[in-house]
Amino acid sequence: MASAILGSQAEDGPHFLRPLIPMALAFVGGIGAGSHLPGHAVWVSAVAVVLAGILAACILKKRTLVVLPLAFVFCCGYLAIHPWFRKDLPADHVAHFVDQGQWRVAGTVLDCPKREGRRTKFILGAERLSQGTQSAPVSGRIAVTAGAPLPVIQRGDRLTLQGRLRAVHSFCNPGGFDYKRFMALQGIRARLYTQGKTVQVSPAPNAPWRNRLDMLRQGIGRRMDKILSAHSKNSTHLLKALTLGDRSGIPDHLRDTFSRAGASHILAISGLHVGMVAAATLGFFRFVLVWLPPLRRRAWVKRCAAALCVPAVAGYALLAGLSPATQRAAIMVMLFLLTFWIGRRSDWANILAFAALLMLTVSPAMLNTVSFQLSFAAVLAIFLGMHSPLFVRPDPQRSMRRRLCLYGVTLMCISIWAVVGTGPLVMRYFNQMAWIGPITNLQVVPMVGLVVLPAGLLGILVSPVSETCAALCWHVAAYGLDITQWWVATLAWLPFAASTTVTPTWLEMGLFYLLVASLVFWKKRPVRIAGLCIVLLVGGLDAAYWVHRRHAPRLRVTAVDVGQGSANLLQLPGGFTVLVDGGGFSDNSSFDVGRSVLTPLLGRHKIRTIDLIMLTHPNSDHLNGLLYLLDHFTVGQIWSNHEPVDTLGYRKWRTKIAAHGIAHRRFDRLPVDAEFNGVRFHILGPPRNFMQLQAKAPWRDTNNNSLVVRVSYGNISLLFTGDIEAHMEMDLVARHGAGRLGSTILMVPHHGSRSSSSRPFLEAVRPAEAIVSAGWQNYYHFPHRVVLQRLSAIGARIWRTDQCGAILIESDGAAYKIQTCRKYCHEPITAIEHNN
Repeated sequence: MASAILGSQAEDGPHFLRPLIPMALAFVGGIGAGSHLPGHAVWVSAVAVVLAGILAACILKKRTLVVLPLAFVFCCGYLAIHPWFRKDLPADHVAHFVDQGQWRVAGTVLDCPKREGRRTKFILGAERLSQGTQSAPVSGRIAVTAGAPLPVIQRGDRLTLQGRLRAVHSFCNPGGFDYKRFMALQGIRARLYTQGKTVQVSPAPNAPWRNRLDMLRQGIGRRMDKILSAHSKNSTHLLKALTLGDRSGIPDHLRDTFSRAGASHILAISGLHVGMVAAATLGFFRFVLVWLPPLRRRAWVKRCAAALCVPAVAGYALLAGLSPATQRAAIMVMLFLLTFWIGRRSDWANILAFAALLMLTVSPAMLNTVSFQLSFAAVLAIFLGMHSPLFVRPDPQRSMRRRLCLYGVTLMCISIWAVVGTGPLVMRYFNQMAWIGPITNLQVVPMVGLVVLPAGLLGILVSPVSETCAALCWHVAAYGLDITQWWVATLAWLPFAASTTVTPTWLEMGLFYLLVASLVFWKKRPVRIAGLCIVLLVGGLDAAYWVHRRHAPRLRVTAVDVGQGSANLLQLPGGFTVLVDGGGFSDNSSFDVGRSVLTPLLGRHKIRTIDLIMLTHPNSDHLNGLLYLLDHFTVGQIWSNHEPVDTLGYRKWRTKIAAHGIAHRRFDRLPVDAEFNGVRFHILGPPRNFMQLQAKAPWRDTNNNSLVVRVSYGNISLLFTGDIEAHMEMDLVARHGAGRLGSTILMVPHHGSRSSSSRPFLEAVRPAEAIVSAGWQNYYHFPHRVVLQRLSAIGARIWRTDQCGAILIESDGAAYKIQTCRKYCHEPITAIEHNN
C-alpha cells in the first residue's frame, strides 16, 4: 500500500509507477459527471455492479486490466456525489415544508456559529417542526440567520426557534454564481431568519470534541484580543487567521487589499503554514532525540522524529479548522513523513493524487468548491514548475550574497508558477488577476513563514504555562504583520497591481494549460508542435467567434436578475455597450450587486468597457450596483437627470465619477435623440426643467423624475421607464402620445407597483412583451396582481425576473426572440415579427 501511494521504482529505469493518478482522475471525472448530469444513478449502479463482477472474475484469473478498473472508479465517483443532487428527497425532509408560513423548529447546531455584525449565522440539523397544534419529525439542514440579541450558542447545542422557512433561492444570470447549487453541496435546502429573542438553548450534555475544539480556539482568540489591544485590530485578526484559521474578523477592505496585491493565499492556512509547523517540529525532535544513544545506534532518530511530528501536524490542522487547503497540506506532509519509515523516496504526484482521493472519498462535494480547486491547482503547478528547466534553484556552493539572490529568484519562481496554475481559475471565479503577486510574496512569504507564524504558534503553545511569554511571542508576530500590511497596501495601491478580467470559458482555460505544457514541459518536438497547432487553431476559432458575436448586426438586451432592483445590459451592433441602471441594495457591505452579479455577467460577455451608463434615478436599488463598476471598468460616459439625494451611495457616485474623470453632462445638455451604431435612443422624460416644476407639482419626486428612454433598432423598440408612477405616466401620454411611446417591449415601471402601469399609459405603449424586474418573494409583493391583470388585458406577455431569472432579448431589427435563464419559466419565443 505504501508503495502504491508513495511510488515504486521500476526495475528497468528510474521511472516511478503512479497507479493512483489515473484512479484519482477517474474518480474526479465521475464526480464531475454526477454534478452536471444527475439523475442517472440507477443506470450507473447497474453498470457498476456488472463491472464489479467482471473485475472479480479477472482478479481470480490473475488477468491484468487497465480500462475496466478506471470505469468502475468513474461509476463510484458518480454514485458518491448523487446524494447531494438527488431530487427525490425523503418525505420528512425540511425542503417539503418551505414557504408555508411560520414554523417552530427544533434541532442541533452543526457548525461553529459565525457573527456578522448584529447577526449570527449557523447550520441547524432539523429534528422537529411545529405549527399550531401540529408537530412532525423532520430531517435535513437549515441555514439559520439570527438577529440580536442572541444567547450564547455552541456547536452541538439543541435549539428551539421560530421563523419562516424559505427555499434556498439564487440569482439566475448567464455566468453567474449558483447559490442554490452551492448550498445543495452543503446539504442545505432551506433557510430561516429568526429574532434572537425566540431562540431557546439547551446546551449539549456531552459536548462533542469539535465543540471543545471550538471553545479552545475562541479562548485563544480572546486572549489574543486582550494582549494585542495596543496593536491595530487588523493585525490581531490576521494573526488569528494565520494561527487559528479564524478569518471572520478580517474586514472586506483588507481582504480586497491582499487580493489585489496577490497575497490572499496567506490568509488561508495551507501548505506554507502546515509545512512550517512540520519543519520546526521535525527539527526540534531531531535535535532532542539525537542525544538518545539507543536511537542513534539504530539510526532511528529521523524516523522517531517523523513519527512524533505527525501528531503535531494533525493537531495544528484540527486547530486551524480543517479547510480543504489545510486537509490537503496535512495529508501530503504526513505521507512525506511516512517515507522516513519505509526508506523510499516520495513521489509527489502519487501523494497529491492520494490526498485528492482521500478527501473526495470522505466528501465528494468538495470537488465543486473553489478552495479545493485552487489549492490543488497551485500545488500541482508548483511541483511541475520545480521540475521544469525554467525553475531556478539555490546553489549551496555560491557565496552568501549569491545564495540570497538565488533564494529570492526561487521564491519568485514559485509564486509565478502558483499564478500560472491558479490564474485561469481566479479569473473565472473572481474576474481579477493580481499581476504584482510575485513581487509581493518576496516579503510576505518570508515574513509570515519565518517570523509571524512561528511566533504566533509558539505563543499558543506556551500560553497555558506563561502568559508573559505568549504575549512576547504575539507582539513579535503583530509587529511582523504591521510591516506586512504596509508592504501589501503599498503595492496594492499601484494602478497596475491588479486588473478586472473577462471570464474565460473551460475551453479557453484548457487551451492556456495546453499552451504552457507545449512551451515548457513537453520535450519531444512533434508533440510540442502538435500542441501549439491545436492552441493556435482552436484559439483562433474561439477568438473569431467572440469578435463576430460582439460585432454582429444584432441588438442584445439582458434584463439582469438583481433581486429587488433593476439593471439592463444592452449590447449594440459593433460592440457598443450600454448599461441602464445597476441594481443594488441599501448596504453594499452585505451584498454588492456590481461585484457579485454584474461583473461576472460582463466578464462572461468579454466586456471590459462600458461605453454608456444610464442611471434612471438615484435610488439605491438602481444606483448602488454601479459603484463597483465605476472603479473596475472603463466607462465612456454617463447619462442621468443629476437629481441629488442625501445618501451615502449617491455621494460615492459623485466622488467616483469625478475621480475617474468620466464624462457626465448636465441633463439639459443631453441629446434628446442620439444614435449609436444604428440604435436610436430617445429621451422622453422627465422635462428639461423638471427641477423648476417640482415646486408647482409635488408629485414630481425621485421616482417620477426617472429618466425615460425609448430604444429602437429597426422595427423593434424597448421602453425603459425607471420607477415612474401614474402622474408621470399621464404626463408622458399628454406630451408624447402613443406615437412616440408605442414600443414592442416595455420594462414595466416601478417593478410592477400598483401605483404605476396605469391603463392610459399601457394603452399608449401597447407592448407585445412586458418585463418586470422584481425580487423573489419581495417585501413589497411586486409585481402587484392588479398590474398583471392590466398587462394581460392589453395582450402583453409577462416575463418576470423573480420567476424567470435573467431575460435575454435578441433582435436583428425585424424580428426578436426572448429566452430566459430558468428554462421552466416560459417556452422561449422562436421569432416574432412586429411592426410599430
